[in-house]
Amino acid sequence: MGSSTSTSKSSSSSANKKGLFGMGPAQSMAMAGNTGLAGASTKQAETIKRTTGKSFKAIGQKIGEVGSKYRRPADVEKYAKELSVMEAGDVLGAKKFTGPDGVERVSFVGTGMKDEQGRTILSKQMPQLTAQAPTLRQLGGDIARGLMGYNTIEYVNDKPTMVEKKGLIPTIIEKGITPGAILFNAVKGTGFFQFGDSGNDSKQTTTTTQATEEFAQTQEEIERKRKLAGSLISSAAKGRSLFRTKARTITGGMD
Repeated sequence: MGSSTSTSKSSSSSANKKGLFGMGPAQSMAMAGNTGLAGASTKQAETIKRTTGKSFKAIGQKIGEVGSKYRRPADVEKYAKELSVMEAGDVLGAKKFTGPDGVERVSFVGTGMKDEQGRTILSKQMPQLTAQAPTLRQLGGDIARGLMGYNTIEYVNDKPTMVEKKGLIPTIIEKGITPGAILFNAVKGTGFFQFGDSGNDSKQTTTTTQATEEFAQTQEEIERKRKLAGSLISSAAKGRSLFRTKARTITGGMD
């Protein structure tokens, strides 16, 4: 009887421990070093893998990068759900296309698919893994990091590496971008801050400088011609005045 009671207590203790310390559906993958998938369900992980063609390892790394960048968890549930919609649309004949803005989308025209509110889905942008919706405080942190810069973990050659990301203000200071240039871009319609590492900075600066110099030269030429015209008019006026004086003198002499 003693041995039976001991066995019973032992199994009850094991069950309690399992309930307390048991792993979630996808945590077995996390145990193999894939911590990014720790918060995902097995179904979500498999949906992402099936629809993107990426390995569990790559998916986990991406989830980890998004969490590090935004200082809050990635919205894996939303991402997997959107990918499921894309997969269903693909079966019904939805077509991928790239819009005029260069963004890849999927056309659901003719599929008859509807969203949760019963509205017909016409097109959707290709899903991107993003962070969960921020609180007001987290939103302030997002803005501050965007302006001042931040450090984040990225996987470089399969190794987690701390990477420094420059913010808007340091970039403006480093590149010597003036508020006038920012306003010029806004008016031109090329965006306020199109001064990233696109390789076009020197070309844009050269073009702007040439245009400025040409404008200055044109203005100088116009001013020179204006002064010349004014001088000619003044000379002509003086000539007329002198002619009238002489004419009066001659007329007076004849009287």
